[in-house]
Amino acid sequence: MKSVRFAFLLLCAGGILPAAAPQDLGTPGPEAVKLMTVPPGFQAHLFATEPDIKQPNAFCIDDRGRLWVAENFTYTGPGGPWKPSGRDTILMFEDTKGTGTFDKRTVFADNLNFISGLEVGFGGVWVGSPPNLLFIPDKDGTGRPDGPPQVILDGWGHHDQHETLNSFSWGPDGWLYGCQGVFTHSRVGKPGTPDDQRTVVNAAIWRYHPIKQIFEKYAEGTSNPWGIDWDDNGQMFIEACVIPHLWYIVQGGRYQRQGGQHENKFTFDDIKTIADHKHDNIQGRKGGHAHGGCRFVLNDVFPPEYRNKFIIGTIHHHGMYTESFERTDSGYVGKHVGDFMMANDPLYLGFNHEFGPDGGLYVIDWYDPRPCHGQTPAHIDTGRIYKITYGESKKVEVDLSKQTSTELVKLLLSRNDWFVRHARRLLQERGKDAIATQAIHSLYAGAETPQKLRLMWALHSMGSATEDFLLDQLKSREEYVRGWAIQLLLEDHRSSPAVLKELLRLAKDDPSPAVRLYVAAAAQRVAPADRWELVEALASHAEDASDHNLPLMVWYATEPLVMTDTARAAKLMTSSKLPRLREFITRRMVAGAGGNAAPPAVKVEPAKSVPETALVLKLKPGEPTPKVSKAAADFGGRLAWTVNNHPIEIENTSDYVFKLSDSFTLSVWVHLSEVPHDGWKGALTHSRDAKPWYGIWVEGDGHWCFGGPKNILGAAAATGWQHVCAVQEGGGARKLYVNGALTGTGAADDGTGTGDLWIGGAKSTKENLDGAIGEVRIYRRALDASEVAHLAQNP
Repeated sequence: MKSVRFAFLLLCAGGILPAAAPQDLGTPGPEAVKLMTVPPGFQAHLFATEPDIKQPNAFCIDDRGRLWVAENFTYTGPGGPWKPSGRDTILMFEDTKGTGTFDKRTVFADNLNFISGLEVGFGGVWVGSPPNLLFIPDKDGTGRPDGPPQVILDGWGHHDQHETLNSFSWGPDGWLYGCQGVFTHSRVGKPGTPDDQRTVVNAAIWRYHPIKQIFEKYAEGTSNPWGIDWDDNGQMFIEACVIPHLWYIVQGGRYQRQGGQHENKFTFDDIKTIADHKHDNIQGRKGGHAHGGCRFVLNDVFPPEYRNKFIIGTIHHHGMYTESFERTDSGYVGKHVGDFMMANDPLYLGFNHEFGPDGGLYVIDWYDPRPCHGQTPAHIDTGRIYKITYGESKKVEVDLSKQTSTELVKLLLSRNDWFVRHARRLLQERGKDAIATQAIHSLYAGAETPQKLRLMWALHSMGSATEDFLLDQLKSREEYVRGWAIQLLLEDHRSSPAVLKELLRLAKDDPSPAVRLYVAAAAQRVAPADRWELVEALASHAEDASDHNLPLMVWYATEPLVMTDTARAAKLMTSSKLPRLREFITRRMVAGAGGNAAPPAVKVEPAKSVPETALVLKLKPGEPTPKVSKAAADFGGRLAWTVNNHPIEIENTSDYVFKLSDSFTLSVWVHLSEVPHDGWKGALTHSRDAKPWYGIWVEGDGHWCFGGPKNILGAAAATGWQHVCAVQEGGGARKLYVNGALTGTGAADDGTGTGDLWIGGAKSTKENLDGAIGEVRIYRRALDASEVAHLAQNP
C-alpha cells in the first residue's frame, strides 16, 4: 500500500495535475514502455516494475554494472510532515543475460528512513538519509552489509522534503558531490561538531572527500538542483528543478537563488542561468516546467553526434530532453536540441539517469499522477526502471575491481566514460602505486586533451600528482589542462610561493578567459594577504568586462579584502577595467566595516594562568618601571596612564621586532570615554616612524584593528574598559581578540621596522588616543585562546 507518498522528490512550481482516481494504477509497466518514443535506432526496455521496485528516488551503478536503487516510503503522508518509517530499502538489481531486464534482485539494506541520495565506493554505500549522510560498509561488494550504517555527517535539514541532499556523484577530482535546494536549511558537520563550526548549506553544490574526510560547499545558489555531471573537459553543469533550470557551475560561484539571501550579504549580484530557453512552452507543450536528473553522453555506443550532449529529465512533459552547450567567453550558453525520449504517459516521472557499461541509459520513474507538491492516494505503490539503448541491449560481463592497476590505467583512455570513471575511483581507493603512476606518466605526453585530463585526475586522486607536475601543466597549450591544474593545486587551500607566482602570471597574461576564471575561483582559496596582486591582475582585463562569470567571480575574491586595506581597495577601484568591480568596491566601502569583514566572536574557557614564558614586556600602572616615567592616575576605578594626546614612547629593542615567521602576542587594556570616529587611534603600536609597523588601533569606523600594512578588523570598540589582544602564529595566521573573544583573523605579516614602541599613539602621526591605557604585555610567542581569555578576565 502507498501509505506515504513521494509525490516527486524535487521542488517544482505550478502545473499540478489532477489526482488519479483511487483505482487508477496508470499503464502497466510492460505496456508503458511500448508507449515511449525514442530517436531512430534507439530502443526502450522495461528493466523493472512494481512490485519488484516501488518509490525509486535514487540509484547508482557499481563496478560490476549492478544497479543499486533506493526505495523511499517515508515521504509526506496526508496531513503533516514526513515521519521516520524505517521502511526505506536499498535494492540491488542485475541483468545477467543482457536482455535489458533484471533477472536477479537482492535486498542490501532496509529499516532506513527517507533515502534521498545513493552512491557506491570506498568499500561501501553512501546514503543520504536526513539528518545524516550515512556509510554502510560492504568491503568486498558482496551485497551484504559488513556492519550497521555509520554516520559520516549530520545536520542535514528536511524543511522541504523535495530539497534535501541528493544527486550523489563522484567528481573527476575524487570528491563525492551532491546538491541541496533552497528551502531546506542545513548546518552540516561531523557528529558532535559545535553549531558555530558547522557549514551552512542552503541552495548549494557540496562535496565530501572520502579519504581526507573534509566537507565543504563547492558553489551556492540556484533553486532546487537535482542532477550534476561533467563533460569531456571536466566542466560541471547542473540541472535545477524549476526555471531557470540550467547552470554552468564554477568552484566558489554564487548563483541566482529562487528565494532567500546569500550567506555573504555583500554578494551584491550573482551569476545567472546559461539557458537561452525555457521548457514551460516548448514545442507546443504547456503545463509546467520541472526538471530532474542529467547526464552527459560520453560513450562510443550512442551515435557520434550525441557526444557531449546533455540529457535531462522533464517532469511535467514526461520524458527527457537533449541540450547542448556553446562556448562563449569563459563559459557557455545552453541550447535546446529536442526530445530524447517521450513517455507519452501522464504518470511518468523519471528524474535520475545513469549510464551503464554497455552504453545503455537507465532512468528511474517515480510513476505518480501528481508531479509536484501533491499527495497520491495512499493505497498504491508504483515505480519503474527503464533502460534506453542504441540498438539491442548487450550483455557486458565486467568486474573492474578484479583488474590490475595497470589494466585500470589503460581504461582511463576509453571512449566509454563509464570505464574511465570507475577505473579512476578504484585507482583512488588503492592509493599511491608506483607502477600505476609510471604507467600514467608514460601515456601522458602523447594523450589528447580529454584523455590527458583523465590521466591527470587519476594521478591526483591517487595522491601521486606532485606540485611540480601540476606546475608544469600550467604551461600546457590546452586551456582546460591549465585550468584543472590550478584547481587541483588549490584543493587544500594551500599555495606555495611557486604556485602564487604562477597564478599571478596566468592572471596577468593567460589569453584564455576560461583559465582566468579558474584563477578567479582559486583566488578565493588563497590567503587574503596573498590575494591582492591576483585580483588586481584579473581586474586589468578590459576584455572580461561583459563576461558572464568573470566580473562577479573577481568580486567574490576581492570582497574580503576591501575593508582590510581601504587605500589599496580605492586604488583598485580606480584602476579596474571591470565596471562591476568598481561599483561593488564602492558599495562595500560605503557599507563600512560591519558584516562579513570579521568572523563572529567566539569565546573559550579561560586558562587557570598564563606562564611568563617569552614575556619581553610587562608594564602595569602604579608599579615601578624604568621604561615609563609617566605617573599613573585613577581612571574609571583603575590605575591607568592617561594618554590623552600624549603618547608614551619606549625605546626599541630587538625584543619588539618580528619577522613574518615569528610568533608574538600584544596585550593591552584600554579605557575609552567615547568611541573615536575621526581617524585611526593607536593603542599599542611599533615602528610608526620606520615601517613595516604593527600594532593595535581603533580604525576610522570605530572597530578594533590588528594592523600591519595588512589590516585585520575585529569587533567594534566600546566605551569603558576593554581588553584587546593581537596574536601572530609565525608564518600562519593573525588573530584579534576583544574581551577574550576571537573577532578577526588574517595572514601573518612582517613587522621588522626599527622604530620605537608607542603607547597611546605615536609622535610622528596624528593617531593619538584620547583615553587611558592599563596593563601592557608583549610576548615572543603566540598565546592560545584560553590564555587570552585568562588575561581578559584578570585585569
